[in-house]
Amino acid sequence: MPIRRRGTMLNLTDMWQAADRPANRRPSDWLLLEETRRFRAHAGIHWTELDEPVAANAGHTGIWHLDTDGFIATVRGHQGGTWGHWPLALAYARHLAPAFHRWCDTTLRAAMERPEDPLATSIELMAQQIAQHFQRLHHRLDILDRHAADLMLLQLSARDLLVGERRRFSEETRTIIVKVTAAEPFLGQCPCCGIAPVLTLARQPIPGAEFDHVFHRGLNRPEHGWLVCPACHAELTYGGYLARFARIPEFRAFQAKVLAYRRRGRHRPSAPAL
Repeated sequence: MPIRRRGTMLNLTDMWQAADRPANRRPSDWLLLEETRRFRAHAGIHWTELDEPVAANAGHTGIWHLDTDGFIATVRGHQGGTWGHWPLALAYARHLAPAFHRWCDTTLRAAMERPEDPLATSIELMAQQIAQHFQRLHHRLDILDRHAADLMLLQLSARDLLVGERRRFSEETRTIIVKVTAAEPFLGQCPCCGIAPVLTLARQPIPGAEFDHVFHRGLNRPEHGWLVCPACHAELTYGGYLARFARIPEFRAFQAKVLAYRRRGRHRPSAPAL
C-alpha cells in the first residue's frame, strides 16, 4: 500500500490504512493525546536551522491548511488526508504498531534520502501551478460578477430617468424584510449604516425608517429592497449614484440574508392535511 510523501511530509492517513486501520488510532485520535502534544511542543522548542523548513516545504509541495507549528497539515477532499513532518510521522508509526514502526524506520527513511523522481516532481509542480491559475481565474470572475451587478444598477438607474413607475413593496415583502432586519446580524439596526435602529422592540419600523428600492423603483420583490434609517435614506435618495454605489457591499450582505430566508421558507415541510 503506497504511503505518499511530499518533501519532508508523510501522509499519516496512508500510514493508518497501511497498518490495517486500527480502531481509535486514527491520526485525529493520536493528535489529541497528551503525549503527542508534548512531543510537538518539544520539537518546536528544539527546532534547528539544519532541519528543512516545514512551512516552506509544505507550501511548495501543495500541502495546505498548515498548523501553526508547521508539523501537521491537512488536505481536504477525496485524495486528501493528514500530513505530518517525518519525525512526527515516525512517532505516529510507533503508536500504530511496533512492527510497522520498525518498517518505517528503515523503508520510509531510506525513501526520503533518495532523490525524488524528476517526473513526479514536475507533475506536482504543474498541478500546483494549475491550482494557482484557477484561484486567479476565480478572483477575476468574482470581480467580473461585481462589475456586472454595477452595470445592471447603472442600466436600471438610466431607465429610471426615462420611464418607470414606483411600485410599493407588498405587505408580504415588507414582512420578510422586517424579519430579516430583526434577525442576526442586524438585530433591528439599519443594515446600511449598522448604527441607527430601524425597528422598535415590538419589531415594527420606527417613524422615519423607509423601505428603500435599491435597484429600481419598479422592482419590489424582497431581494430588491431593505429597511434603512432616515439618514441613510436621505443619503441614498439625494446623494447621487456614487452614494448608492458605495453602499452596494452592505446591500449585498442584506440581500444574501433575504435569499437565505426565502430558501428556508421553500424547504420548510408543510403541515399534514387533516
